[in-house]
Amino acid sequence: MQYFRVSIEDHPPFTVVKVWGELDIAVEAEFRKHVEETVEQDPARLLFDLSELRLMDSSGVRVILDVYRRLGMGDRVAVCGLSPRIERSFYLLGITGRMGGMTIYSTLENALTAVRS
Repeated sequence: MQYFRVSIEDHPPFTVVKVWGELDIAVEAEFRKHVEETVEQDPARLLFDLSELRLMDSSGVRVILDVYRRLGMGDRVAVCGLSPRIERSFYLLGITGRMGGMTIYSTLENALTAVRS
């Protein structure tokens, strides 16, 4: 049995989508549902906290990228807690890095400190 869990937490100015376990095609629909319900609330800024994620395939990346594009590809969507493997995938796909893209924070605390200063 696969382990996967999502929580939505309010950490102004972010609405944080925290994900645990394994995010792959088997749970993509559930993940997308949580994310869509969150986006419908029109959060000022959305932060995906992936610090407890053990595995993430392209279906999970696609959900995050879809939201990033939909919310204007600016600073409204960010990620934190990326493992080196997931961070490299984001970079190679052009989501972060070379051409700007989505902001990455090392931790939720760093994200909150950065936007409050």
